[in-house]
Amino acid sequence: MEKERSLPRGVFEKVPGSGIFWIRYTDVQGRLRREKAGSLGTANKLLASRRTAKLQGKLPETGRPGKAILVSELIDDALRHAQAQDSAYHAHDLKLKLDRVRAAFGRRAAQSIRKSEIIDWLASEARKHHWKPASRNRYAAAISLVFRVAVEDEKLPFNPAAGIRRLREENQRTRFLSPDEEGKLTAVIRRRFPDYLPVFLLALHTGMRTSELLRARVGDYDRKTGKMLVRQKKVRNSPAFRYVPLTPIGVSSYQQPAGKRKAGGPLCRKMEGGRLEDTRYWFDPCVAEAGLVNCVWYTLRHTAASSWVMSGVPLAAVALFLGHQNISMTMRYSHLQPENDERAVAALMSFYGDRAGNETDTTTDTSTPGGFQQAAKSL
Repeated sequence: MEKERSLPRGVFEKVPGSGIFWIRYTDVQGRLRREKAGSLGTANKLLASRRTAKLQGKLPETGRPGKAILVSELIDDALRHAQAQDSAYHAHDLKLKLDRVRAAFGRRAAQSIRKSEIIDWLASEARKHHWKPASRNRYAAAISLVFRVAVEDEKLPFNPAAGIRRLREENQRTRFLSPDEEGKLTAVIRRRFPDYLPVFLLALHTGMRTSELLRARVGDYDRKTGKMLVRQKKVRNSPAFRYVPLTPIGVSSYQQPAGKRKAGGPLCRKMEGGRLEDTRYWFDPCVAEAGLVNCVWYTLRHTAASSWVMSGVPLAAVALFLGHQNISMTMRYSHLQPENDERAVAALMSFYGDRAGNETDTTTDTSTPGGFQQAAKSL
């Protein structure tokens, strides 16, 4: 104990009497660190070096020479993590994003990456590719996942992408296809990718998210109820399934790929065989050929929702079909039912009967306290 008390502050002997000393210090980010140094003299020098790095605003390079972990290695770890934890669609989508990240940072030592570099890269890519805030946020989340998995695997002491502020997303876009646009796009897909036409039509007639549609299995449609089972994972703690009634076109679009295949297998398959993992490689060229503007796969979900609302389906029912966690998300479509305003007025006035049209007293001041009640009593 005497020996430990005489040691400089920040130096300690983990195993008393071993002669092997460690250092304890806080880095520039305020994180407590411990490092094995060796002899007492080496420990004193290493501690002084770490304190100097802190004063210079630098993070310590704790890896051994020649043993630096490259970002590319961490990206591979993150992809294996995603393949084990997420759906095939999300794993594939993550790979597409991280391929771009790998090109920029893959050969860099992981511990050399700074938060400011990541922020600058995101801003540069957003300008170059005209990303919307949502796209930028998805890339930031993908990069953060790479370093988070590395921290969990104890390959890195911290996550440089942690705390990057998300940009405000505009989620009120309700771009949907008009009947003319839907006809043009259907014709192009039927000509160029006829095998994928049922996938396109099923999206239009169910409002399923891309990952939900690609997760669908043979047997998910119940002929007795006329409903399609949707496997939902978007919202944490939400039910595992929801159900959407299918139109005759939706039923036909389900039956074509399902055929007589065994229940439980993937419903949406590639032309060359195997589970369909993406839609963009065939959908986007068709959109361009059809001459549609601002149309993405998610537009199909908006189209289904808008069609339901404009046909008079209650918003609460639409929320159930879409798998919205709360009605506020569905309210973005409420403007497509302007007749609800007229119904509200008619419903309220129905309580006054015939008196409403004959007994209206324009001399009653309804703007003063009790004015409305006085006007009602006069009817």
